[in-house]
Amino acid sequence: MRYKKTPSSGIIILMVFPLTVAAQLGVIPSSHDFGDVEIGTSVSTVVTVTNLNVSAVALDVSISGSADFAITSEVPASIAPGDVVEIQVTFSPSATGCVSADLMVNDVTATALGGMGVAHAPPPASVADILELFDSSVADGTLAGSGPGKSADGRRRALRNMIEAAGDLIDDGAYEDACRQLLDAYRRCDGLARPPDFVSGSAAPELAGMILQLIASLGC
Repeated sequence: MRYKKTPSSGIIILMVFPLTVAAQLGVIPSSHDFGDVEIGTSVSTVVTVTNLNVSAVALDVSISGSADFAITSEVPASIAPGDVVEIQVTFSPSATGCVSADLMVNDVTATALGGMGVAHAPPPASVADILELFDSSVADGTLAGSGPGKSADGRRRALRNMIEAAGDLIDDGAYEDACRQLLDAYRRCDGLARPPDFVSGSAAPELAGMILQLIASLGC
């Protein structure tokens, strides 16, 4: 609504303009960052739309931008005065990297959306997984004891016993002792000269990597 004075007559004319969408509808929040989300998973948020007008307002809601964002709730065709509509928006990243979009309400940008797709983290290795790799690698000849003669077999068995003992400590909840045991086992297959490795072969680096992964998962 605006007042205008004509230059010739001095008469004041009352001019009425329609309310803008911004004045008719209140949208919260104006922006939302979904943060880091693993590929293959989804997270959702709720955007509220409030009718601030004295009459019903038509409601047209859409997403403009990345297809990784979607409206995942039913949206009514109109909203009564004073009513609130909750709109669920879901982010489902399809690739790594930052993406963005806008939630459009009646063709006006209402909420800026953003998110980061991150790679799916592999599950941490378990002692059972490590022992399975150990035994299968010994069987197919890709993992052997290190050293001359019978001492090689002894070293190989000693390393397996160390890993198995770490599993028993984990089962007992003795995580600090398990960490020390696993670290000793890792040093016996890490490929460094000191201390000397107990095993050799093409599977040794993979074995060391799995032990290191388990160490990290325990928070050692």
